[in-house]
Order: sequence, then C-alpha cells, then structure tokens
Amino acid sequence: MALKDKKQTEKNHTFSQSFVHAYNGLIRVFHEERNMRIHSALAIIVIVFAWILHLTNEEWYWIIACIGLMFVTETLNTVAENLVDLVTEKTYSELGKHIKDMAAGAVLIAAFFSGIIGLCIFVPKIWMLLVH
Repeated sequence: MALKDKKQTEKNHTFSQSFVHAYNGLIRVFHEERNMRIHSALAIIVIVFAWILHLTNEEWYWIIACIGLMFVTETLNTVAENLVDLVTEKTYSELGKHIKDMAAGAVLIAAFFSGIIGLCIFVPKIWMLLVH
C-alpha cells in the first residue's frame, strides 16, 4: 500500500513504492506466521554454525540458497492460505483445504531437501572436529 493512500488500486509508479509494498508484505508474514519466525531463528542458528565451522564459499552458497528457499516457500504458503480464506470467506472448502495442504507440502519438501543439504555440509565438518 502507498503510505499516503491506503486504498491504492493502480500499479506502483516508482521502484521505491514497490519496495515499500514488498517490505510491508514481508513484515506481515513475519509477524503473522509463527513458522516464518521459526525458520528465521533456525536460519540464524545455521548461519552462526556455518561461521564457526568456516564453511567454504561453495558451502555458503548452498546454505544461503536453502535459507532463501525456505523463506520463499513459507511466504508462498502464506499467500495460498490467505487467498483461500479470501475466496472462501473463511468457510470450510474441500478444495481450499487441498490447496492449503499442497502449499504446506511445498514447504515440507523445501525443508526436507534443505535439511539433507545441511547434513551433507555440517556432518562431515562436525565429525572432523570430534575425531581430531
């Protein structure tokens, strides 16, 4: 929303206007979605461990990609949930339930593969610390 006009209906006119809308959306997701806060906390923990374990540049790229993937999928899951609630006016819909379940499934897939990548990166480094 434009800062001056809370009921904007036309396209954004400037990059800064678009940026403000995007920023407001991210803040809303962070404040309204417990899982986004959990993902953020886990991302901070992963970043701290990555820094402590002196990851290579390539390993950092994978970690950053996984963190980004989790934030994107959680945000899209929230979008799907809100759209279903808007269309169904928050009444039960079997199709709406399927849509929400599929969006949550996308987050689960991203978390699963991010976890595998995290294990592939961190387990050997932790093992080497324990062995030596």
